[in-house]
Amino acid sequence: MSILRKRGKEKIRFRIMNKRVTNRDFKYLKHLFLECLNENQDIAERLNENYKLIQVFFFYEATDLSVENSLRSILNDVTISHSKTPIPAFAQSRKSIGCIMVFLKHLKEFTQKRKDIEDNEKYHKNGIFEELCHLVEQKGDSSINPRSYGTLWRFYGSRNLLQLGNEIIARLDTDRNHYEVYLMMIKAYPEEWVERYWKYFMGKNPDVYRREYEQWKQNTPTDIVYARLITDTLRTINVLYVAGKVPREKLLKKHRKLLDILIKTGKLDLENKKGLIEKDMGSGALNLIDALDESMFKTSDVFFSIVLDLWKSLHLI
Repeated sequence: MSILRKRGKEKIRFRIMNKRVTNRDFKYLKHLFLECLNENQDIAERLNENYKLIQVFFFYEATDLSVENSLRSILNDVTISHSKTPIPAFAQSRKSIGCIMVFLKHLKEFTQKRKDIEDNEKYHKNGIFEELCHLVEQKGDSSINPRSYGTLWRFYGSRNLLQLGNEIIARLDTDRNHYEVYLMMIKAYPEEWVERYWKYFMGKNPDVYRREYEQWKQNTPTDIVYARLITDTLRTINVLYVAGKVPREKLLKKHRKLLDILIKTGKLDLENKKGLIEKDMGSGALNLIDALDESMFKTSDVFFSIVLDLWKSLHLI
């Protein structure tokens, strides 16, 4: 039994929040949560160290009326806003209280889109484990950010570009913490991670990205366009770092082939973005990107400090 489920002292709790979530689905997903914790005692112990309570809510979809109020109530933070973007799940935390929201309808929709997935249960389990890893990465409070993060936020606010700035900062933060989360995932379930993410760079091929980039230049401030490009480049770099660390000896032959595709398409994606940087921002900008190393992604403090210096060097602030 997981340290989080000691009888009478349960730290992780589960609750149905919409009648359209059946008992069968509830028991199935709850079982996957507990299986992840039982199979990964190191993750359970880190959660136990940083959290007094972890509440898992099962909603039907992101537009359910009580989603935002439930999140605000369990985390005791009335400032939290909830995006109604249809995603399978997300995790947030405040002051040693963690909350994972699961949306059954969107989980099923995402599953149906993946015709290549052979085992849906393993796919669902991998997604659930990712949310647990997010709580580990958040260390008890997802609202705590380094000073450099705040400096970027204030800069965009001072220029009345907070909406665009928030988009960039949120993307940077999301990409950085996924580096840490993905490393936990490939240690625990490398085959499942590869099967889930081998198409990572196929959603938007280089030609489509270039066309979208050129469209940004038509109606968006240049420094925002360049900040988006650099942000997207950093995301590609960090996923490639993770892919390079997948323990190939633990993969079946078919998963090694999928990993090779992931790395190949990622390198093509990176080459395309670096080409755009050199063309529009100059070789000096490209040299700064090439000088970055993997250590920048390991903590939020280091990451945003380096990003702030990079933004200054590239005259993006």
